[in-house]
Amino acid sequence: MSSWTRPWKLVVVLSLAVSLLAACTGGSKSELPALPENGSGKITVMHWSADQFMNELGNTFNVKYPEIEFQIVDPKELYESFKPENGEGEYEKKLTEFIKKKKIDVVMTHQMEYEKLAKAGNLYKLDTLIQDEKYPMDDFHPGIVDLLREKGGNAIYGLPSGINSMALFYNVDLFKKHGIEVPTHKMSAQQVLDLAQRFPGGSDEKDRIYGIHTGYHSVGGHMLSLGEMSNLQVIDQKAEKVLMNSEGWRSLFTSYAELMKDNKININDRNNQGGSYGSGFPAGKAAMVLNYTWMFDEMKYASHSQGPDGKESKPFEWNMVTVPVDPANPDESSSVNLGEIYAVTSSAVDKRAAWEFVKFTTGPEMAKINGRSTRKLTARKNYQKEVEGKSMEAFTMLRPAKNNYSMQSTLEKNDISYEFHQTLATKLEEALTSVKNGKKSADQAYNELIPELQKALEEAKRKGAEEKKKKK
Repeated sequence: MSSWTRPWKLVVVLSLAVSLLAACTGGSKSELPALPENGSGKITVMHWSADQFMNELGNTFNVKYPEIEFQIVDPKELYESFKPENGEGEYEKKLTEFIKKKKIDVVMTHQMEYEKLAKAGNLYKLDTLIQDEKYPMDDFHPGIVDLLREKGGNAIYGLPSGINSMALFYNVDLFKKHGIEVPTHKMSAQQVLDLAQRFPGGSDEKDRIYGIHTGYHSVGGHMLSLGEMSNLQVIDQKAEKVLMNSEGWRSLFTSYAELMKDNKININDRNNQGGSYGSGFPAGKAAMVLNYTWMFDEMKYASHSQGPDGKESKPFEWNMVTVPVDPANPDESSSVNLGEIYAVTSSAVDKRAAWEFVKFTTGPEMAKINGRSTRKLTARKNYQKEVEGKSMEAFTMLRPAKNNYSMQSTLEKNDISYEFHQTLATKLEEALTSVKNGKKSADQAYNELIPELQKALEEAKRKGAEEKKKKK
C-alpha cells in the first residue's frame, strides 16, 4: 500500500466519524456540547406514571439512544402542596419550585401553561438550536410555529408532538333519506343550526330524528362552544362587562332555543351511561355531533351495542367536516390547540440529552407512529394517515386561532372567581329550557338573561377580590 493512501483513508474515516457525530447531535454546529462518546445521558421527567411514560415514549426513544436513562418524578408532591383556592398564580410558583428542587430536565406541558412557564423564565430557548442543528420545522401544520412564538414572546421554548382538534361528524344516510345537502368544511355555526332545523324532530321520542346531538355537554356548555367557535366573546378583557348583548349571540341563542323547542337537539341524560349509544349520534338517532377523535372508538362500540329497544344498532355511513368557524376568519379555529408541548427547562442538568429527547419525540420518527393512531393527531402534516379509510383533514385543515380569546384565561387574569363559569352555563341552560317549555319567548328569555349574567360577573369579581386578599 502506498504511503499517501493511509492518510487519505484516515481522512475518510475521520470525516465519517464527524458525520455520524453530527447526525447524533442534529448538526455540526450547536450551542450545546455533544453527547459523551458512549452516548450516555440522564433525563429527569415529571410524569404521573413511569410505566406509561416508558411504554408511550421512553422505550421508543431508547431504541435510538439506548444509553440514555430516564428518572421519572411523580408530581404527587407538587399537587399536594398546592391549594386550588389559592389560584393559578400559586400553582405556577409551586411548579417553579418543584422543577428546581427535583432537577427536572424536561417538562410536558399544555398550551396555556407553556406560555406562563416561558414568561417566568423556566424554559430553555430553542431558537438557536433549531437553526444551527437544522431541526425540521417546515412540515408542522400551518399556524403551529406562529402560535409557539406568540405564546413564547416571539421565541420558541417548546415543541408539540400533536394537536387537539374537533370535527363535525354527520350521518350521511340520514341526510340522504331526508333530502338535505350534507355539511361542508368551514360552515358557520348558524349554517349548522339551520341544517339541524331541517330534520323532523317530532313528539315521539322512539322514532325521533334529531338534527344535532350535544354529546356529553349540557345545552349551556354546548351553546357556549358554538359561540366560541364563532369568535363571539362572553366578557371583555378586563372582565367588567358581559358582551353577549350582540346580534351574533342573540341569533345563536334564538336558533338554539327553537331547536330545543322543536325536539331537534338531543341532550344526553348524564345519569344514563349508555345514553350516547342508545339515543345519540352513534345509534343513528342524530344527524350531527361535534366531537374529538375518540368518536371513532365510540362508533365501533355502538355498532356492537343494543339500543333502547334491545335491538343491535344498525351501521350507517358517516363522515366529517371541520367545526363551525367565524366567517370573518374561516381558515382558523379556537378549537384547534397544541397537544402536549415538550420543553427543556432552563435549569436542566443534562440539556443535551433533554434536547435529544424533545427533538425525537416531536420529530418525524414519532410523527410516523402517531400519524397512524386513531387517538392522536400528529403536529406534522406529512405523516397524518387515513384512519379506517377516512381522511383526517377535517381535524387538521384549520389553523389555531391567532390571539386566541379564552374566557378562562380572562377570568384568571382578572382574579374572577371560577364560580362565574359555572353560573354562566347554568343560567344559559335555564333560559333555553324556559323557551323549550313554552314559559318564555326566545327574545324574552334572552333579554332577561343578559342583566342576570352581568350581575353574576360583578358578584364573581367581588368574590375573586376577597379570595385574593385572603391569600395575602
